[in-house]
Amino acid sequence: MALKEFINSHREEFEEDFPDDLWKKIDAKLPNVAKKSIWLNSKIIRFAAGIIICLSIGFWFGKYYRNDSSLAQQDKMLSTQPALVTYTETVLEKRETLNSLIISNPELQKAFVGDLEDLQKNFEFLKSQLTKNPNHEQLIEAMKQNLEWQIDLLNKQTEIAQNVKKYEVL
Repeated sequence: MALKEFINSHREEFEEDFPDDLWKKIDAKLPNVAKKSIWLNSKIIRFAAGIIICLSIGFWFGKYYRNDSSLAQQDKMLSTQPALVTYTETVLEKRETLNSLIISNPELQKAFVGDLEDLQKNFEFLKSQLTKNPNHEQLIEAMKQNLEWQIDLLNKQTEIAQNVKKYEVL
């Protein structure tokens, strides 16, 4: 506690006023070093802008140009498979027949559309994988199986729609 008492009793001696221009004098004696900022260098900014432009162009070509060519590849692969073409035509015919039967019955439309949409989404997914997956034969077989399921489902739905229509007439 003696130190604390000593500081309290001699506090006025510790306080000293410094001249106002002292910091200016110290700052003038220090060496003047220029700070380089990376953002102020125009070469770096131009280089970064060039890289961003190149990446953007590459992304655009990769996204849009490749999709067009992959769609052409899908169509080419599918057109060489006569079974897929036949199944697809059969599905379209059966859909038209079913739509003509259920057009007057909205409850049947709601019930039938969900199942067909699920199968169609699966078919479209398989189709999109043709260009990405190296095992084309398995994908084509899965697509055939999906179309067969669609045909079977459409046959059953058509049968149900015909029975409903027959009972409505009675």
